[in-house]
Parts: sequence; structure tokens; C-alpha cells
Amino acid sequence: MSQLKAIVFDMDGLMVDSEPLSQQAWDEYLRPYGHKLTEEIVSSIIGLRGDVSTPYIKELFNLPEPVPTIISKRAAIYSQIRANGVPTMPGLHELQAEINRRQIPWAVATSSPRHHAEEILQQLNLQDQCRAIAAGDEVTHGKPHPDIYLLAAERLGIPPQNCLALEDSGPGSQAAAAAGMTAVAIPNAQTNTADFSHVHDRYSSLHDVLANLDYFFGHTV
Repeated sequence: MSQLKAIVFDMDGLMVDSEPLSQQAWDEYLRPYGHKLTEEIVSSIIGLRGDVSTPYIKELFNLPEPVPTIISKRAAIYSQIRANGVPTMPGLHELQAEINRRQIPWAVATSSPRHHAEEILQQLNLQDQCRAIAAGDEVTHGKPHPDIYLLAAERLGIPPQNCLALEDSGPGSQAAAAAGMTAVAIPNAQTNTADFSHVHDRYSSLHDVLANLDYFFGHTV
């Protein structure tokens, strides 16, 4: 596997444990209407862009406001929640330290808007190490379409087939595989029942990625 030259990270639920915060934002928006998300609903929207998940939730709960208003109001709530800090997923800092030591270029491919990705990278103090960002508001089609991953590879200047993609969700891993990347799934509590039949491997945490860097990128002293 040493032909791989770069890593493309999903962000939410993969680098940071933001999915519970995202659900909290939805629940705060829905509270005045007497609703909240169930685990089943959360599982069905994880990895999807807001313009896909929001119409689904609007129809599900018969919400009176138009989709753009819902997206805007929920985004404002989510931004306030994120401002208090977002927990990192196990192994992220150790993996990033080794990637930096090996000088492996890496990018972020996220369904979230670009400003969200930039904000999270700054909170993680990784903004200077990240080579490129491909965000959901920069492509025509969100995950599971390959557009975000193809854009990440283009901005890295590295062909998709030379990229390792790390994903926690079904739609995200489908997108990475469709782009031609070597996709590895690292499910979290919200995504561990998703279909990952299309991925190269499935790991329990980013610690496993660290342990397998030699397999993917060759041995370094």
C-alpha cells in the first residue's frame, strides 16, 4: 500500500466528537415545536449536507419555516454550542503528530460549510498543518457523491488513488470509495451500524490508523 501519498480526513465524528453537539443544536431548534431527534433519525442524516438533511427533517416534523430559515437558525445555535470547544476523537493528536513527523500531506473533506471546518481546525490548532479543505458548500453534490473527495485531491495536487480517506459515516465512506480513494471506516457510536461493505478496512479508532501507517505509507525511521 506504500503508493499512498496523502490522507484525507472527514471532520465531524472522525476528527472531533461533534455529532452529539450537532444533535443538540437540532433539539434546541425543535424544542419549541415539541420535537427532538431520535437515534434512528440521527443515523439517517449523519454525513449528509444540510440542504439534504434539513428538508427531510422539515417534512418529518411538518415544520412551518422554509428550509433556508431552518438551516440558518440551526446553524446559529450550532455555532454557539461549538464556541465552547469540541472534543477530539481518541487518537487524533497522536496521529497528527506522526503525520507531521513523516511530512504526509493531509486535507479535510467535510459535508459542513467551509467556515465550520476552518473554525474547528483553529480550535484544534491544526490550521497551519492542513494542506487543503474541501467543504460541502463548495461542491454541487454532497456525500455520498464523490465531489468533495475529488475536490480535496485536486487541492492537494495528488491523484485520488494515492489518497487514504478516513471516514466515520456510510455516505462519507461511499463518497471516498467512489472518488477512487482507499477508504477506511472508523465508526463512532452513532454510525457503527452503517454499511461499510465498500471500504478497504474498518478500525475502532484513529489509534489503529497510527498503528497501520507503515502498511499504508511504507516504513520510516
